[in-house]
Amino acid sequence: MRTLRFVLVLVSSWLLSMGAAHADPSCWVATQPSFAFGTVTASAAADTTGTVGFACQNDTGQTMYMNYCVYVSQGNEIAGYAPRYMTNWNGSQMAYNIYADAARSGIVGPPPGGGTYSSAAGSFVLPAGGGNVALNISLYGRVPSGQSLPAGSYQANIYNSQVVWGMKSGNAPGSCTASSAKYTGVTNFYTQVTATYSSACAVSVTATDLDFGSASSLASAVNGAAAITMACPPSTAWKVGLSNGANATGTQRRMAGGAGDYIQYELYRDAARSLRWGNAAGTDTVDGSGNPGSAIPVYGRVPAQTNVTPGSYSDTITVTVTY
Repeated sequence: MRTLRFVLVLVSSWLLSMGAAHADPSCWVATQPSFAFGTVTASAAADTTGTVGFACQNDTGQTMYMNYCVYVSQGNEIAGYAPRYMTNWNGSQMAYNIYADAARSGIVGPPPGGGTYSSAAGSFVLPAGGGNVALNISLYGRVPSGQSLPAGSYQANIYNSQVVWGMKSGNAPGSCTASSAKYTGVTNFYTQVTATYSSACAVSVTATDLDFGSASSLASAVNGAAAITMACPPSTAWKVGLSNGANATGTQRRMAGGAGDYIQYELYRDAARSLRWGNAAGTDTVDGSGNPGSAIPVYGRVPAQTNVTPGSYSDTITVTVTY
C-alpha cells in the first residue's frame, strides 16, 4: 500500500505541472509579398503595392505588447538600395524601389537593421491565453519615370527579407530590437518583383508653346521656336510629324484671329527654316531611333505679309509619332 500511494502522488504532481505550463509566443509570415508593376513606360512612374501577411499567437498567461519592423533585402546582385534593380534576359537594368509609406519617401532598408534607410514598423497588442493577431503590412513599390530601356520583361527575386519583432508584458518595448523585450524573433520572407517595359514612345510637348510674341507690323519675318520632348526604348525607330493645324488652307498653315482674319506662318525641322515640317512619314518628318536624349526643336516663322488686322492669333498643331 505504501508503494502504490507513493506512485499516485508522483503522477498527480506531474499532471498539475503540465496544466500550468504555457508556450512562448510565436510569429510567422502567412503571405509572401509580390510587386507586379505591369506594363511601364518612360513617360510616367509606375506604382504598385505588396502586402506582408504577418501573424502572431500568444499562449502565455499575460497580454503582450509588440513592436515589429519589416526589412527588405537587396534583391538581384546589383549593389545598392537607392535604387534597387530588376533585370531582363540580356542584363539590362530597370530601377525601382520599395518604400515604407504611401508617399514613397522612405526606402525600406535591408536586414538586420535597415542601415541608413527606413523600415515598415508598427506595434500591436497580443491578448493572453491563445490570443492571436493577423496583420497585412503594406509596402509600396515604384518604378521611376524617364528610363530608356530595351522592351521586354524584367524581374527581381528578393530572398531573406525579414520581419523582426520583440514583445513584453506591461507596455511595448519601444522598438522591434529593444533590449527590454522578453520575447524576440526574426521571420524571413521572399519577394518577387516584375515589370514589362513597353516599346511605346512617350511624347509630351513642352509647357512653353511656340509664341511669336508681339509685333507692330509684319513688314519683315518674325521667328519663334518650341520643342517636343519624347522618350523611346533604345531599339525603337520613330518618326515625328506635325499636322497643318486647325486653320490651314491646303498646306499653308495659318493662325486665326477674330472675324475671319488670319496670319500665315510655317514650321520647320532646321534652324535655317528651309525644311518644312509636315506629316508625311519619311518625307518631311523628323526621324530617329531610341531616346533622342533631349528636346526636339521646332522652328517657326511668320513671313512678311500685309493687310493684317491687329489682334491675337493662334493655331493648334497635332504631333504624331509613328514607331
